[in-house]
Amino acid sequence: MNLPKEYISYSQIRVYQTCPKKFYYSYVREIKTPVNDKVFLGTIFHSIVEYYLKEKISGKEPAKEDLLKRFEEQFRESQKKQTVAWSAPEAETLKRGLAFVRYFLKDIAAEINPLMVEKELVVELPDLDVKLKGIIDLVETDFSITDFKTTTAKWSRNRIKESYLQMQIYRHIFEKSFGDVITQLRFRIIYAKGTTGIKDQKVSVKASDLDTSKMLDIIKYVVDNIRGGAFYKNENYTCSFCEFRDLCRNESRA
Repeated sequence: MNLPKEYISYSQIRVYQTCPKKFYYSYVREIKTPVNDKVFLGTIFHSIVEYYLKEKISGKEPAKEDLLKRFEEQFRESQKKQTVAWSAPEAETLKRGLAFVRYFLKDIAAEINPLMVEKELVVELPDLDVKLKGIIDLVETDFSITDFKTTTAKWSRNRIKESYLQMQIYRHIFEKSFGDVITQLRFRIIYAKGTTGIKDQKVSVKASDLDTSKMLDIIKYVVDNIRGGAFYKNENYTCSFCEFRDLCRNESRA
Protein backbone atom coordinates (compact mmCIF):
# COMPACT_ATOMS: atom_id res chain seq x y z
CA MET A 1 0.00 0.00 0.00
CA ASN A 2 1.03 3.63 -0.40
CA LEU A 3 2.04 5.77 2.56
CA PRO A 4 -1.11 7.46 3.92
CA LYS A 5 0.47 10.92 3.83
CA GLU A 6 2.72 10.28 0.79
CA TYR A 7 5.68 11.16 3.02
CA ILE A 8 7.14 10.00 6.31
CA SER A 9 7.79 12.18 9.36
CA TYR A 10 9.08 11.84 12.90
CA SER A 11 5.58 11.93 14.37
CA GLN A 12 4.47 9.07 12.10
CA ILE A 13 7.57 7.05 12.94
CA ARG A 14 7.06 7.57 16.65
CA VAL A 15 3.44 6.40 16.49
CA TYR A 16 4.40 3.32 14.46
CA GLN A 17 7.21 2.45 16.88
CA THR A 18 4.79 2.75 19.80
CA CYS A 19 2.17 0.54 18.15
CA PRO A 20 1.60 -0.26 14.46
CA LYS A 21 -2.11 -0.76 15.20
CA LYS A 22 -2.30 2.77 16.57
CA PHE A 23 -0.67 4.03 13.38
CA TYR A 24 -3.33 2.17 11.39
CA TYR A 25 -6.16 3.80 13.33
CA SER A 26 -4.55 7.26 13.22
CA TYR A 27 -3.22 7.48 9.67
CA VAL A 28 -4.84 4.79 7.54
CA ARG A 29 -8.40 4.86 8.88
CA GLU A 30 -7.98 8.48 10.08
CA ILE A 31 -10.20 7.92 13.10
CA LYS A 32 -10.69 11.16 15.00
CA THR A 33 -10.47 10.97 18.79
CA PRO A 34 -10.53 13.57 21.57
CA VAL A 35 -7.18 15.32 21.88
CA ASN A 36 -5.30 14.96 25.15
CA ASP A 37 -5.43 18.20 27.15
CA LYS A 38 -1.62 18.30 27.49
CA VAL A 39 -1.23 18.01 23.72
CA PHE A 40 -3.94 20.64 23.29
CA LEU A 41 -2.14 23.06 25.60
CA GLY A 42 1.18 22.42 23.86
CA THR A 43 -0.34 23.13 20.45
CA ILE A 44 -1.76 26.48 21.57
CA PHE A 45 1.51 27.40 23.29
CA HIS A 46 3.48 26.61 20.11
CA SER A 47 1.10 28.78 18.12
CA ILE A 48 1.68 31.75 20.42
CA VAL A 49 5.45 31.30 20.37
CA GLU A 50 5.33 31.06 16.57
CA TYR A 51 3.35 34.30 16.35
CA TYR A 52 5.69 36.09 18.77
CA LEU A 53 8.87 35.01 16.95
CA LYS A 54 7.53 35.85 13.50
CA GLU A 55 6.60 39.31 14.76
CA LYS A 56 10.09 39.64 16.20
CA ILE A 57 11.61 38.77 12.82
CA SER A 58 9.52 41.52 11.22
CA GLY A 59 10.85 44.04 13.74
CA LYS A 60 7.84 44.05 16.05
CA GLU A 61 7.47 42.71 19.57
CA PRO A 62 3.93 42.08 20.81
CA ALA A 63 3.07 43.22 24.32
CA LYS A 64 2.67 40.58 27.00
CA GLU A 65 -1.01 41.44 27.49
CA ASP A 66 -1.69 40.98 23.77
CA LEU A 67 -0.05 37.57 23.74
CA LEU A 68 -1.92 36.41 26.82
CA LYS A 69 -5.18 37.57 25.26
CA ARG A 70 -4.32 35.78 22.02
CA PHE A 71 -3.54 32.59 23.95
CA GLU A 72 -6.87 32.68 25.74
CA GLU A 73 -8.77 33.39 22.52
CA GLN A 74 -7.09 30.51 20.70
CA PHE A 75 -7.65 28.25 23.69
CA ARG A 76 -11.39 28.97 23.50
CA GLU A 77 -11.71 28.93 19.71
CA SER A 78 -9.75 25.71 19.22
CA GLN A 79 -12.18 23.85 21.46
CA LYS A 80 -14.94 24.56 18.94
CA LYS A 81 -13.04 22.61 16.30
CA GLN A 82 -12.14 19.51 18.32
CA THR A 83 -13.04 17.58 21.43
CA VAL A 84 -10.56 17.79 24.30
CA ALA A 85 -10.12 15.01 26.85
CA TRP A 86 -9.58 16.93 30.07
CA SER A 87 -7.50 15.13 32.70
CA ALA A 88 -7.39 18.38 34.68
CA PRO A 89 -10.09 21.06 34.91
CA GLU A 90 -10.31 23.25 31.81
CA ALA A 91 -9.83 26.47 33.81
CA GLU A 92 -6.73 25.05 35.48
CA THR A 93 -5.24 24.03 32.13
CA LEU A 94 -5.87 27.52 30.76
CA LYS A 95 -4.13 29.12 33.75
CA ARG A 96 -1.20 26.76 33.33
CA GLY A 97 -0.89 27.69 29.67
CA LEU A 98 -0.97 31.41 30.44
CA ALA A 99 1.71 30.84 33.07
CA PHE A 100 3.86 29.10 30.45
CA VAL A 101 3.50 32.11 28.13
CA ARG A 102 4.50 34.50 30.93
CA TYR A 103 7.52 32.34 31.72
CA PHE A 104 8.57 32.21 28.06
CA LEU A 105 8.38 36.00 27.75
CA LYS A 106 10.21 36.64 31.02
CA ASP A 107 12.94 33.99 30.96
CA ILE A 108 13.46 32.82 27.38
CA ALA A 109 12.26 35.24 24.69
CA ALA A 110 14.98 37.89 25.06
CA GLU A 111 17.81 35.47 24.30
CA ILE A 112 16.29 34.23 21.03
CA ASN A 113 17.44 35.65 17.67
CA PRO A 114 15.01 34.03 15.21
CA LEU A 115 15.81 33.48 11.55
CA MET A 116 13.14 30.90 10.62
CA VAL A 117 10.07 29.84 12.58
CA GLU A 118 7.96 26.71 12.01
CA LYS A 119 10.03 26.00 8.92
CA GLU A 120 8.59 23.12 6.89
CA LEU A 121 11.15 21.15 4.92
CA VAL A 122 10.79 18.10 2.68
CA VAL A 123 13.68 16.13 1.21
CA GLU A 124 13.87 13.01 -0.92
CA LEU A 125 15.42 9.80 0.38
CA PRO A 126 16.16 8.25 -3.03
CA ASP A 127 17.42 4.91 -1.71
CA LEU A 128 14.14 4.44 0.18
CA ASP A 129 11.90 6.01 -2.48
CA VAL A 130 10.23 8.22 0.10
CA LYS A 131 9.95 11.87 1.09
CA LEU A 132 11.02 12.88 4.59
CA LYS A 133 9.21 15.86 6.08
CA GLY A 134 9.79 17.93 9.19
CA ILE A 135 8.60 21.21 10.66
CA ILE A 136 11.35 22.88 12.69
CA ASP A 137 10.15 25.12 15.54
CA LEU A 138 13.03 27.57 15.47
CA VAL A 139 16.20 28.28 13.51
CA GLU A 140 18.22 31.17 14.92
CA THR A 141 20.59 33.53 13.14
CA ASP A 142 23.57 31.39 14.21
CA PHE A 143 21.89 28.41 12.47
CA SER A 144 21.09 26.64 15.72
CA ILE A 145 17.91 24.58 15.84
CA THR A 146 15.55 24.52 18.83
CA ASP A 147 12.46 22.41 19.40
CA PHE A 148 10.12 23.56 22.18
CA LYS A 149 8.25 21.14 24.42
CA THR A 150 5.71 21.69 27.19
CA THR A 151 5.22 19.02 29.80
CA THR A 152 4.59 18.38 33.48
CA ALA A 153 8.07 17.19 34.47
CA LYS A 154 11.73 17.43 33.60
CA TRP A 155 12.86 15.01 30.91
CA SER A 156 14.68 11.89 32.06
CA ARG A 157 17.86 10.63 30.43
CA ASN A 158 15.88 7.91 28.63
CA ARG A 159 13.34 10.45 27.34
CA ILE A 160 16.19 12.52 25.94
CA LYS A 161 17.75 9.55 24.16
CA GLU A 162 14.38 8.56 22.73
CA SER A 163 14.20 12.01 21.12
CA TYR A 164 17.56 11.83 19.33
CA LEU A 165 15.79 10.55 16.21
CA GLN A 166 13.74 13.74 15.96
CA MET A 167 16.87 15.89 16.01
CA GLN A 168 18.64 13.59 13.57
CA ILE A 169 15.75 14.01 11.14
CA TYR A 170 15.75 17.80 11.60
CA ARG A 171 19.48 17.98 11.09
CA HIS A 172 19.28 15.80 7.97
CA ILE A 173 16.49 17.72 6.24
CA PHE A 174 18.03 21.09 7.12
CA GLU A 175 21.50 20.18 5.86
CA LYS A 176 20.06 18.64 2.69
CA SER A 177 18.17 21.90 2.12
CA PHE A 178 20.77 24.49 3.13
CA GLY A 179 24.13 22.77 3.56
CA ASP A 180 26.24 21.86 6.58
CA VAL A 181 25.70 25.04 8.61
CA ILE A 182 24.00 23.92 11.84
CA THR A 183 25.85 25.05 14.97
CA GLN A 184 23.71 23.59 17.75
CA LEU A 185 20.75 21.27 18.22
CA ARG A 186 18.66 21.59 21.34
CA PHE A 187 15.35 20.89 23.02
CA ARG A 188 13.87 23.54 25.32
CA ILE A 189 11.45 21.91 27.74
CA ILE A 190 9.14 24.16 29.75
CA TYR A 191 7.57 22.19 32.57
CA ALA A 192 5.35 22.41 35.63
CA LYS A 193 2.44 20.45 37.05
CA GLY A 194 0.55 23.60 37.98
CA THR A 195 0.71 27.36 37.48
CA THR A 196 3.66 27.96 39.81
CA GLY A 197 7.20 26.66 40.01
CA ILE A 198 7.62 26.70 36.25
CA LYS A 199 11.11 25.78 35.05
CA ASP A 200 12.80 25.07 31.77
CA GLN A 201 15.35 22.48 30.78
CA LYS A 202 17.91 22.97 28.04
CA VAL A 203 18.93 19.75 26.35
CA SER A 204 21.79 20.04 23.87
CA VAL A 205 22.15 17.19 21.41
CA LYS A 206 25.66 16.55 20.15
CA ALA A 207 26.23 15.62 16.55
CA SER A 208 28.26 12.65 17.79
CA ASP A 209 25.10 11.29 19.41
CA LEU A 210 23.30 11.22 16.06
CA ASP A 211 23.75 8.33 13.65
CA THR A 212 22.51 8.93 10.10
CA SER A 213 22.76 5.28 9.08
CA LYS A 214 20.68 4.25 12.10
CA MET A 215 18.11 6.92 11.24
CA LEU A 216 17.83 5.59 7.68
CA ASP A 217 17.53 2.01 8.95
CA ILE A 218 14.65 3.03 11.24
CA ILE A 219 12.89 4.93 8.45
CA LYS A 220 13.32 1.99 6.06
CA TYR A 221 11.90 -0.45 8.60
CA VAL A 222 8.84 1.73 9.27
CA VAL A 223 8.21 2.60 5.61
CA ASP A 224 8.60 -1.02 4.46
CA ASN A 225 6.21 -2.24 7.15
CA ILE A 226 3.59 0.40 6.35
CA ARG A 227 3.78 -0.41 2.66
CA GLY A 228 3.50 -4.07 3.52
CA GLY A 229 0.41 -3.51 5.67
CA ALA A 230 2.06 -4.68 8.92
CA PHE A 231 -0.30 -3.13 11.46
CA TYR A 232 -0.06 -5.58 14.36
CA LYS A 233 -0.97 -4.76 17.94
CA ASN A 234 2.02 -4.00 20.16
CA GLU A 235 0.77 -4.43 23.71
CA ASN A 236 2.77 -2.36 26.18
CA TYR A 237 2.35 0.13 29.03
CA THR A 238 0.98 2.80 26.65
CA CYS A 239 -2.15 0.72 26.01
CA SER A 240 -3.69 1.87 29.30
CA PHE A 241 -3.92 5.47 28.10
CA CYS A 242 -4.20 4.95 24.34
CA GLU A 243 -7.12 6.79 22.76
CA PHE A 244 -7.91 3.69 20.69
CA ARG A 245 -7.89 1.26 23.63
CA ASP A 246 -11.59 0.38 23.56
CA LEU A 247 -11.77 0.12 19.78
CA CYS A 248 -8.70 -2.10 19.70
CA ARG A 249 -10.08 -4.41 22.39
CA ASN A 250 -13.48 -4.68 20.73
CA GLU A 251 -12.01 -5.46 17.32
CA SER A 252 -9.68 -8.07 18.84
CA ARG A 253 -12.68 -9.86 20.39
CA ALA A 254 -14.71 -9.80 17.19
